[in-house]
Amino acid sequence: MTVCDSQTLNRTAPVRQNLLTRGDRSALETVALLCGLALLPVITALLASLIGPATARPASTAGKQAPAEKPAALPGRTPDHGRAIGRTTALTATTRRWTPVAHTTVTLNKRGAYEVTQQVRGQFMTAQNQFTRAWITSRLFNLTTGAPVEESNLLVVTSAKRPPGTNRGYGTTATGRIFLDIDEPTTIRLEAMQAWDAGTVTKSQVISDPNGFTKILYKELA
Repeated sequence: MTVCDSQTLNRTAPVRQNLLTRGDRSALETVALLCGLALLPVITALLASLIGPATARPASTAGKQAPAEKPAALPGRTPDHGRAIGRTTALTATTRRWTPVAHTTVTLNKRGAYEVTQQVRGQFMTAQNQFTRAWITSRLFNLTTGAPVEESNLLVVTSAKRPPGTNRGYGTTATGRIFLDIDEPTTIRLEAMQAWDAGTVTKSQVISDPNGFTKILYKELA
């Protein structure tokens, strides 16, 4: 038997009064409706216990950003890459003549785009009692096509005019980088040139030792 408390009876009082004053309802209908109203709080409580309270967000995580997930590593092939460390090479005494730098030949094995870097250490001596303006330039040479690589010329070291009676050496290291697109395996090498347009250069060379290496590096991009 269902027992109704005073609050429930008070809430259903207007309904009961309305049902009792209407003459078009049978006694059986009236009793059924009153029982249904009396059972409403019980049904509501039962449904609430089945559904359960809504899960609240923990206070400790409020306002905090969830840690980003690390992207999974994409499977793929290893890019073609490598280097060649040169050896000290004497440059020709004839102005503006290119000389291959020893041990600086590399082969790009795959079709695609490459980043190629040249690091060159150059040094030369100017003649005494002469005004001398001279410089060393390097470049990349494509042995596969038999032609210089475009836009690869790099000014390594230069001198200003010096007054007579001065004998001076010049030396420094320069680095240059280009992007090269190839359709087939391609072999390239590093070359250097001593040049002057005034005076005389007495000694010129590309140097590679622990104090400063001359080298060529390459890395496949795509």
